[in-house]
Amino acid sequence: MSHLPRRPLRGALRAAAVAVAALAATLAAPGPVTPAGAAGTGPDAYTVRGFDSSHHSHETRNGDKAFDWPAVAGGGQSFVYLKATEGLTFDDGWFGRDLAGARSVGLVHGGYHFFEPDKDGAAQADHFVDVLRREGLTGGGPGELPPALDLEECGKDGRIPLGQVKAFLQRVRQATGTEPVVYTRRDVVDDCLGGTEELSGYRSWLARYGSAEPRPLPGAAGWDFWQYSERAQVPGTAGLPMDADVFHGDRAALRRLAHLG
Repeated sequence: MSHLPRRPLRGALRAAAVAVAALAATLAAPGPVTPAGAAGTGPDAYTVRGFDSSHHSHETRNGDKAFDWPAVAGGGQSFVYLKATEGLTFDDGWFGRDLAGARSVGLVHGGYHFFEPDKDGAAQADHFVDVLRREGLTGGGPGELPPALDLEECGKDGRIPLGQVKAFLQRVRQATGTEPVVYTRRDVVDDCLGGTEELSGYRSWLARYGSAEPRPLPGAAGWDFWQYSERAQVPGTAGLPMDADVFHGDRAALRRLAHLG
């Protein structure tokens, strides 16, 4: 999930990942409130499905290919997270077009930012918010999922500075009035953030590929979104392997999270 050749797992750690990310939102409180494993075992236990995408998802051997959004919606997808920005200056060239496509078919949608650990967190948040606003995303509009922060790449010293992460999250919260979602893996938090419990109050989108559910973040009771595959086929997309997600709740809960009543 980069403007450079695709990093192995949306970043340098994707190749080493044994687990996928999760998407599963809850009703009203900003933090995860559903105990892990409450719904059963494996992604098939969850009926509300979606996917996430970036410009890489359009890059075929014959050039970039647009998605067929009516086919996407008709294929059983309920939500999509789209890459908006990365670092301090990069914005995804497909974000606006894909956002318009998702809106045209009534698909619940949100944007995410790929965090660069060696860059200022508040400045990255400002860049993210500027691009969201440019495309008409407020974080609280009808059909909008909370903005998401993608934490998966450690810095050159093997760490992610917690202070910069908190600065990002606080700035996005102040600018949008919405508590962001944190996308990451448990091992990234353990290894690169020292196992901090300071992210436990945020909704989590956790990566773990396969049938085993993701471990909650330290101090958290459960997860909200689960990215369970990076090799899924999503009808209506460009035919490339896609990141597939499930939501830890029913469609009514997803609609409430997306300000649809």
